[in-house]
Amino acid sequence: MAIDKAITFVKRATSESDFRKACYRAPSRESLLEEKGFTEVEFDDAINMQLVKCQTYEQAEVYQQIRMWFLSL
Repeated sequence: MAIDKAITFVKRATSESDFRKACYRAPSRESLLEEKGFTEVEFDDAINMQLVKCQTYEQAEVYQQIRMWFLSL
């Protein structure tokens, strides 16, 4: 299921710097999305799902930073 792939992507992006570096090597954000098997809407849904679970501002900030990082790809 694509949303599961997006959630896994978000979790890996928050904790694995090597994974983020590999994402930078993708020719474009669109090609990265195609390779990983989800859409931008599903990515946004995955971020929002993780934000709902946050109990502190600092936890939420991590996911907001991942959202900004993804938009910069």
